[in-house]
Amino acid sequence: MAINNTNTVSTLAGVDSTSSYIRLECKLLPNGKASIKYFLYKDKASYTAGNPPVNDAYDFNYNSYITDVLLPSDINIDNLHDLAIAELVSRGLDNAKLAKTDLV
Repeated sequence: MAINNTNTVSTLAGVDSTSSYIRLECKLLPNGKASIKYFLYKDKASYTAGNPPVNDAYDFNYNSYITDVLLPSDINIDNLHDLAIAELVSRGLDNAKLAKTDLV
C-alpha cells in the first residue's frame, strides 16, 4: 500500500522535493481502530532498492496516525488509503497531489 505524492515539501536542509513515494503500514488494533504508519521514500525505486525511509529529512509531520474506531465494512485497503490521505491533507498536503498506488 502506498501513495504517490507530488506536493512540494521542504527538507530540513532547505531543499524542495516535488515528489515522493509514501509506503503505508496499516495494523488493526484490538480496540477497533487502525494504526497507519507513513514511510517516506524519494521514489518507488528507492523503496524497491531497500533504502531506508527518509521521514526525518523533511520538515513535515509524517508521524503515524491512529484512526477512529472502524466498522467492519470500513476495513479494506481502499478505505485505509483514503484515511491515510485524509490525514495527510489535514496536516497540510493538497489532496489533488496524493494518489493511491500499489493497492496490495
